[in-house]
Amino acid sequence: MGAIIPAVDSRIQVNVLALGGMEYSQSLPEVDKINFLPRVTQPTLMLNGHYDFFFPVDSTQIPFYNLVGAKKDQKKRIQYETGHNIPRNELIKETLNWLDSWLGPVR
Repeated sequence: MGAIIPAVDSRIQVNVLALGGMEYSQSLPEVDKINFLPRVTQPTLMLNGHYDFFFPVDSTQIPFYNLVGAKKDQKKRIQYETGHNIPRNELIKETLNWLDSWLGPVR
């Protein structure tokens, strides 16, 4: 859903995707991520594990990231030496840093 919701809802200003990638299953065109990813123009952070068995790096994570429509300086991909999980402290730290950099720090 991280590819569909920000593509269709303009209220979303910043996008953080944890453990995402393209799916192997075939979808109907009206719900296929590949048709929505170029329309995701919000600043987007992607957090993934290098050894993710659900979303392998070369076949799912990188194509997903490359198709995100945000400008190159408005998207970032961080890869951890993990499987289909992200260290909780890193997830929190990187998410808060990303939100602060695009929305401003919380007062």
